Amino acid sequence: MSKNEKKSFVKGAFILGAAGLICKVIGAFFRIPLYNMLGDGMQYYEAVYPYYSTLLVISSAGLPTAISRMVAERAALGDMIGAKRVFHKSQMLLSIIGVVTTALMYFGADFLARSTVGPLAAPSFRMMAPALLIVSLMCSYRGYLQGLQQMTGTAMSQLAEQAGKLAIGLYLAAKWMPRGLEYGAMGAVAGVTISELLALIVVGAFYLFRKRDIELLQTPQTEHTSDKSIISGLLAIAIPVTIGASIMPIMGMVDASMITKTLVSIGFTEAEAAMRFVALRSNVTNIINMPAVLTIALAMSLVPAISAARTANDQKAIHTVSAMGIKLAMFIGIPCAVGLFALSAPAIDLLYKIDDQRLAIASALMRTSAIGVIFLSLVQTLTGILQGAGKQHIPVINLFIGGVVKVVLMLTLMRNPAIEIQGAAISTTACYIVAGVLDAIYLIRFTKLKLNVMNTFIKPIVAALVMGGAAYFSYGLVYEKLASNTIATAVAIFIGVVLYMAGILWMRMFSEEDLAFIPGGSILAKLQARRK
Repeated sequence: MSKNEKKSFVKGAFILGAAGLICKVIGAFFRIPLYNMLGDGMQYYEAVYPYYSTLLVISSAGLPTAISRMVAERAALGDMIGAKRVFHKSQMLLSIIGVVTTALMYFGADFLARSTVGPLAAPSFRMMAPALLIVSLMCSYRGYLQGLQQMTGTAMSQLAEQAGKLAIGLYLAAKWMPRGLEYGAMGAVAGVTISELLALIVVGAFYLFRKRDIELLQTPQTEHTSDKSIISGLLAIAIPVTIGASIMPIMGMVDASMITKTLVSIGFTEAEAAMRFVALRSNVTNIINMPAVLTIALAMSLVPAISAARTANDQKAIHTVSAMGIKLAMFIGIPCAVGLFALSAPAIDLLYKIDDQRLAIASALMRTSAIGVIFLSLVQTLTGILQGAGKQHIPVINLFIGGVVKVVLMLTLMRNPAIEIQGAAISTTACYIVAGVLDAIYLIRFTKLKLNVMNTFIKPIVAALVMGGAAYFSYGLVYEKLASNTIATAVAIFIGVVLYMAGILWMRMFSEEDLAFIPGGSILAKLQARRK
């Protein structure tokens, strides 16, 4: 693998990761004022999203990965004409999917509304329907550009989508609100649809801007591939990836249907059970999933990089990219897990104003769930590697096994009154551990990958433990002096981040060559060089 190719992979991951974090922040600024504005009207907005997300999985989960991989494979052979044909055929396929899913939601709006919160939600379902077609078209552009390791277009469209939703959604919700709560919700949903259109325009404009540069790289086709072969190839990759992407939402539905009922069955009132469920899903899960933004970006960048190396039969490149990907995942996941464990109560109290009883329950759940962050980071990264290596079915099988373990363990543990809601958190962590370990075993056997255990795991663990201890004690000292959770948490996070980075550089987790490929790595390399 050339230095430019390795740099492109790491740069792409950083671009998508940075965009993902910004989008998370913008998303929070959207939902909080929207909730304050709509109040009970949020039920109409929230009723639409589960169905929208489920239909969206068909177009947005597997096909962008399939497009990315097939484009990367052809680009690695210099067959840019073939890559372009994959793009055009995927557009056709995604257009059909988009039209069908849009029609299902639009014409089924009345039925869907009645099956959720009532007929007043029907206009919101219809307003959201066109977004399914828009996102389907956008996915073809994103997959094509990602296959060429052009991550900036995807990042720009993500930012445009979130910024548009924030500005347009809140404006329309406020404008239509006087007509009724359902109209306020419909305004927010309209903002989502318009923001998706804005994102499509942005990624389309980026494609047109880079089109000439890409076309200059075209070479004669290496071989002719029929349209049928291209579409069947896309589906062969996309279907297992889509099934895999559906497992976690299904597990979420299982949680929603089982947790409250199980808690009630062991003696809790419905109100007590609901409070514990909300503490887990709203107060803990949302925070726990935040580091996943970075590892998802890493996985998206890994797929085309591994695919290109596999097509070129470059085993060394596969090992290099895989090892770097896993190292970056641990560099992110381990400190996030330790930090969330050490500052569980302060973090929850900072973001959610809840009573002391719920805070105690949520912080205990956070400490249990934090361990799973490491393995979730590993699962997402190994999934990207295996998808790029043409083994997209393996992560699906392993995550399904993890899901079975989760359900069995949850039902067993939650029936114990001494464990109760903690059983749900423990079982989810166990799911990620099982899936992550199985993925790692397969990858090592399949690719003969050898990892530097010291640099990949031990050094970030040591640095993170020092970070966690310092953050915990500094929080206590600052809070004792100022009695401000916000200031104490901010100081603790700052001290923790500085100490973690200092520890990583002091122990030389990354080589000088590694740092050369990381944005801003030259500065880190100079700091690391001071330790002789």
